[in-house]
Amino acid sequence: METIDRDIRDFLYYMIHSKSLTREQQAKIDRLLIRDLSVRFTAEKEVQSANDDLERICTIHNPLQVVSFLHKFSENNNALKYTTHFWDKDKEDNYNYASFEDFKSAYMSSLNNGDYNLSLMFGYNEHLWKLIRNFLVLDEPILNYTWSEYKLCIGYNKYVKAWMDSNPGLQPANMPITAFPKEFQPKGLIKGKVLSYFSDIIELFKHCIEFRDNDFLLSVTKLFKNSDYHVVKNGLEDMQGVFTDTELVKDALSIIAGNLRPMYPDVIINCSSYVVDGAKVVEVRILQKGSFSYRNIDDGKIKAVSGEGDFYRIKGKLFNLCDFAVESNFKVGNDLRHCRINYLSSDNNIEDIVFIDDKECEGFTYVLTFYVL
Repeated sequence: METIDRDIRDFLYYMIHSKSLTREQQAKIDRLLIRDLSVRFTAEKEVQSANDDLERICTIHNPLQVVSFLHKFSENNNALKYTTHFWDKDKEDNYNYASFEDFKSAYMSSLNNGDYNLSLMFGYNEHLWKLIRNFLVLDEPILNYTWSEYKLCIGYNKYVKAWMDSNPGLQPANMPITAFPKEFQPKGLIKGKVLSYFSDIIELFKHCIEFRDNDFLLSVTKLFKNSDYHVVKNGLEDMQGVFTDTELVKDALSIIAGNLRPMYPDVIINCSSYVVDGAKVVEVRILQKGSFSYRNIDDGKIKAVSGEGDFYRIKGKLFNLCDFAVESNFKVGNDLRHCRINYLSSDNNIEDIVFIDDKECEGFTYVLTFYVL
C-alpha cells in the first residue's frame, strides 16, 4: 500500500482536529477530498493532466479568493481580527472574550464558515493553509510543523490556554515567551531583537499574510542588492496593505533577482495601483533595460510547461497569489517580436501570448499584479 502524500496527511490532521465544522461542511469536505484523492492516485488521470499542461501556458487561478479570505483578519466584528490585534474592552472594562476557549471557538467558526474559509485554502495554496493552521489551529505544537521563514512553532495552542487560565484578566498578547516550553521558544534574534511576548509572535504572523509598513521596500532592497546593478525603485509604498503569502512572494522575487544578467546594470522596479472591474490592483514591474530573451517562444522553459526552469518555479510560487507575466523580444518563427507571455491570469479571456509590436521593448520585464479588495 502506498504511503499517503504528506500534504493530504496534513489536511486530514486538520480535518480531524477541527471540531467547529458543521455536518454540512464536513460532507462538502468529504466530497472534495474524495475528488482530490481520486485525481492523485489514478495514474491515468495524472498522465492526462500532464499532457494537458503541455498545451497550456496561461493558468487560470483566483487570487481574489485568497485575498477575500485573508481580509477576514482585518474585518470589524470578526473574531479572526483579534488573533492579530489587541482585544477590545467593554464599558465595564472586561475583554470581549471571557476565556481562551470562547475566543478560539469564535475564531475557528470564522475560519471554517462562509465562501472564504481555511478548508478551501488547502486547494488554493497549501503553503498559506499550513501557515494559518500551524499558528491558529493546532492545540498541540509540533516541532516540524513550523511557520514563517523563521521556522516558528508557537501559536494559539494549549500553552496559551493554560497561561490565560492562570492569569485571568489578561489577553494572549501579554503572555511571555518564557511561558512556552523551552523547545518551542524562538532561538536567537529575529528581526534584530529577542522576542519577549506573544504579541511579538502575533506581529510576525501579521507580516506573513500582509505587506505592512515598508516590508516590500525592505524585501526588494535586500534581494536586489547586487553592486553590479543600478536599481531604481518607484512607488513601492503602493504594496503596503496588500494581503498575500509574503514569504512565497519574496521567494519569487529572489528567483527573479537571481535571474538578472550582470552585463545589463540598469534595473527599474515600479509599482502602480489602478482599478479593474471595481477591484484595486497593484502592478509591480521589474525591468532590466537592454536585456532581451531572443529565445524561441515555443521553448518549453519559456512556456513554463517543461516542469523546470525559473518561469516554472516563479509560476508555482505565485499561484493563486497574483497574476504573473513577462515581456521581452522573443523569436517567433524567423522573426523577433515584442511579446507578453501570461503565465498566471485571473482573466478567463486573456490570451497566453499577446503581441505588442506597436510598442518598443526596453528590456526584459517581469509583471506581478496583486489584487486588493
